[in-house]
Amino acid sequence: MSSRRLIVNERTGQVVLARAGVCASFFSRLVGLSFREPCALSEGAIFVCGSPGRFAAAIHTLGLRAPIGVVWLSADSKVVDKMLTKSWRFAHVPSTPAMYYLEGDPSILERVDIGDQLRIDEAVS
Repeated sequence: MSSRRLIVNERTGQVVLARAGVCASFFSRLVGLSFREPCALSEGAIFVCGSPGRFAAAIHTLGLRAPIGVVWLSADSKVVDKMLTKSWRFAHVPSTPAMYYLEGDPSILERVDIGDQLRIDEAVS
């Protein structure tokens, strides 16, 4: 992961993730949060898919030590799906095509609703 982003829910003004690492390369998306300690409440990752789609935004949870919350976003950063995932599963697929997805502590699911517009900014160090 490289560079960090601040992700804010435009509807509520609430910070969704204060420090989200960016995973844009194939390798960084493949590894993601695997084999790491569970995320702090305000930390996680934003994954950038090569193109929008359901299967392009599918994830695995192999190597995760605990369940995570996943939020899928459209190309214009609207929440299109969200899910609590269990660890060590081969595939979780969003119900709607997505261009981005967020992974973090399960509490991330409480900070967004489907249809919410999210803002992605540079995180302050």
